[in-house]
Amino acid sequence: MDEPPSAPRAGVINRENWIGELPPHVREAMEARMTRISVAPGLPVKRAGEAATRIFQVESGFLSLIGLHVDGREALITIYAAGNCFSETAVIARRNHNHTTIALTPAVLRQIERDDFWELYHRFPEIPEALCRKFAQAISRQMASREQRATQRLGQRIATMFANLAEHAGEQDGDGGTRITLPITHSNIADIFDVTRQSVHREVSHLKQLQIVEKRQGAWVVLDHDRLRQICTY
Repeated sequence: MDEPPSAPRAGVINRENWIGELPPHVREAMEARMTRISVAPGLPVKRAGEAATRIFQVESGFLSLIGLHVDGREALITIYAAGNCFSETAVIARRNHNHTTIALTPAVLRQIERDDFWELYHRFPEIPEALCRKFAQAISRQMASREQRATQRLGQRIATMFANLAEHAGEQDGDGGTRITLPITHSNIADIFDVTRQSVHREVSHLKQLQIVEKRQGAWVVLDHDRLRQICTY
C-alpha cells in the first residue's frame, strides 16, 4: 500500500515537536517543569553510555546526533533543529544513551528531569499518545530512508539532503543563493549515506559543475533551487 502524501519524508533535519502539539493545558504543565540551558558549539549535551536522566527540547540552534563506527570514528546520524525533542527513548526504555549529542551552533535547550516527566506522563494520557505518534513517525522516516537507499541514485539522495538543509538551516545571501549555516563536510555526507567520501566528492562535484551548489567561504550555498528539486525527483 502506498504511503499517504502526509507521510514523513526522510531528511537530515526535521522539526518534529511533539511537546508543541500537546493540548495547551498539558503543554503548559510540561513547560512549567522545564529549565533552560545554553550550550556552546562543540560541547556535548549528553554522551553515549551516560544514564538518561532528563529529556531535552531544542529552543534555538542546531545539534548533531553522533554515533561511532566499529573503528572508533565518529559518524553524523542526524541534526536536531528548533522544536526537536530528544532522549525520550532512552528515558522510557530505562537505558543509557546510545549516542552522543553535540552542539553544532550556539544552542539553547529546555530540559525536564526524568521524575518530573514520569509524573506528567502518568497524569496526562495525551503525553503517551503524542509519544506514540512521534515514534510511529520516526519508524516511517526510517522506512522512507531505506526506500530512498534502495530506489534512488546517490546523486538524488545528496540533492535531497541539500534541499532539506537549505529549507531548515538556510539563510539568503547577497547573491541570491541560500547559504547553509551548518558545517557539513564530505565526510559527514558519506556517514549519512554510508558511502565512501570519494563517491560523495564525485556527486557533489557534479552539482557544482551544474552550478546548482557551491562552497563559498567555507559554507555550502544552494544556487538553483528549481534544478535541485528536479534532480531530487528525477
